[in-house]
Amino acid sequence: MVMNENEIAHEFARVLAFVAHPDDEAIGCSSLLQRAATSLVVFATDGAAPYYGFERKFGSLVEYATERLREAARALSPIGNCSFQRLTRPNGTYFQDQHLFQHLPEAFVALCQSVRAFAPAVLLTHAYEGGHIDHDACSFLAAQAATVLGVERLEFPLYWQTSDGRDMFQQFRDHRPGEFALQLSPQELAMKRHMFDAYRSQEKILSVFHSDRDSFRPATGEKYEQLPGWPDYPFENRRKRLKAEIFVQKLAEFKREAVAT
Repeated sequence: MVMNENEIAHEFARVLAFVAHPDDEAIGCSSLLQRAATSLVVFATDGAAPYYGFERKFGSLVEYATERLREAARALSPIGNCSFQRLTRPNGTYFQDQHLFQHLPEAFVALCQSVRAFAPAVLLTHAYEGGHIDHDACSFLAAQAATVLGVERLEFPLYWQTSDGRDMFQQFRDHRPGEFALQLSPQELAMKRHMFDAYRSQEKILSVFHSDRDSFRPATGEKYEQLPGWPDYPFENRRKRLKAEIFVQKLAEFKREAVAT
């Protein structure tokens, strides 16, 4: 299904996009950010993963994280109706790339604060797809926040890997009712290209994404407490191949603590 301008204006006038890293919003939901009357992007992590050598290239991981936020400002500033922020702990620190799943309670409190303050009509985030462990942590956190705060939730796909090792980009891992696509106009496509260009530090990664359509669907029915259909997270921490089992354990810990309190 392709939604028209009137449907978008009515349904998604005020959008909060909760994404893992600066550039995820450019890939997955730039069309909706441009069409919403008001939008806020909340970056869940600092975007500066350790053990990749970024500190050597940028001087330190802190400076790399700062540069990624500067890039976000360049990418989003031309969208006049859109603002952005980082998810922040009470002490002012940020959540480290690839480690969000280890700090779910703190991140949940911070996300709920942002959602309450912005009061969106819809909370938009990553699909639960086994591509990046931070993406899946965002999916889980958004589900918890949407339930507690009574907010509609949408999701978009980014990337995942098939059982035979093929990389899949910008398509859902499984198809469900309610999926729809936004076809970017020439002006919107030009803005999306501007956003890609602004993320200079991610040029190589972004080169694999070329889409004039953004896909979305209602986010419902995920069984986060069950082991998913992927054994690990192949796209990050290549030395350790972060295990899905460890991730699910952290989700279960969060739910047990939530019930206890």
